[in-house]
Amino acid sequence: MKKLILTLAFIGLSSSAFAGGYRVALQGVRQAALGGTSATQTHDASVAFYNPAGLAFVKSKLSIAVGGFGVKTDVKWQDATTLQKAETDSKLGTPMYLAVSYKPIDDLAIGLSVTTPFGSSVTWPEDWQNKSNITHIDLKAFNIQPTVAYKFNEWFSLGFGFIYTHGSAKLERVNTVAGNDIKLQLEDKDAHGLGFNVGAMFKPTDKLGVGLAYRSNVDVSANKGKVTWSNVPDGISGNAPFNMNKWNTILPLPSEFTFGMSYKVLPQLELFGDVVWQNWSRYKTLDINLYNEGTNAQFTSSSQKNWTDNTLFRFGAEYTFSDLVTGRLGYYHDKSPVPGSYWSSETPSTNLNALTAGLGFRFSSGFNVDLFGSYVQGDERHVNNIEQNFQGDIKLRAINFGVGVSYNLK
Repeated sequence: MKKLILTLAFIGLSSSAFAGGYRVALQGVRQAALGGTSATQTHDASVAFYNPAGLAFVKSKLSIAVGGFGVKTDVKWQDATTLQKAETDSKLGTPMYLAVSYKPIDDLAIGLSVTTPFGSSVTWPEDWQNKSNITHIDLKAFNIQPTVAYKFNEWFSLGFGFIYTHGSAKLERVNTVAGNDIKLQLEDKDAHGLGFNVGAMFKPTDKLGVGLAYRSNVDVSANKGKVTWSNVPDGISGNAPFNMNKWNTILPLPSEFTFGMSYKVLPQLELFGDVVWQNWSRYKTLDINLYNEGTNAQFTSSSQKNWTDNTLFRFGAEYTFSDLVTGRLGYYHDKSPVPGSYWSSETPSTNLNALTAGLGFRFSSGFNVDLFGSYVQGDERHVNNIEQNFQGDIKLRAINFGVGVSYNLK
């Protein structure tokens, strides 16, 4: 029975955490301030991540965009029956992006972007009720994307990008076995995956813009990750899984399809709207393989996830006060893809509602500075994980901010 409990705890730790269940939609400061709308924005090279076709509509020969964010998420849990409670003490997350595009001829654009679209940083107390699932997690996934786009006429373009994903993770948990608190740490710094994105952009008038974009699934392979056990009693240190020192798995990241529109109501006022569909339903199960590099002994487990596809709604409005200053407001609703019966504390998930705002400063030299801030409120939900035998009420909120700089050379 103790071995079974430990196995289920390990399954919970290894599943949704490294698989990127927490999607970080922060790949451009201007886009983030406008509620995350992105399909028709051609302000600078950062559009390559969202809709590669947009590079052909960027009005400069050379465009460089760089920015960074701060993400502070607080999660609270309480069991209404036992009145036990806990809350996270997580460090500041720091997503970033860098994008460059160049037009060798007027209608052809080539570009390169580096982004962090998946990641999570969560720290729970080491003595909380679900410590056997997670006490600390620090995940990062970098996308490196070369892109090409071509504008066929004044109102239509297509674009294509090749995606290389590099991931790293550090996961910790504590499990009590025979009165001993055994600590497990999983670490992998060299996970890889390949994918692509394609897009189309239509601008039939100076006022109207329409964008379509698709980003493919990416299967990230983690090989020869490091397994470290601490405080294992001598009597069981030679038994599985405590004698395992490596792990591997294939980790699914979802595809996304985005449809967006923008319209200039006034010369100074432009409205944006996106609908985003995410293919989380492919995340039904995840097989984890622990093994001993010296003896070839293996310990394999499988976790049921049964996530569902997700649809996001994003809206934004931008008002130009002067040639120098632009104001931005936005809102988005993000429905959680995680069923309550498979909810996991390493990537806390609930329905999200966010208000966003920002300012843009445009200088005659071609430099632009963008500022962003948002407040994210999660709907309170009751969860009951049937594999981990863990239940309770969850509350979540987050505060995000960011600064971006771009340079456009005509």
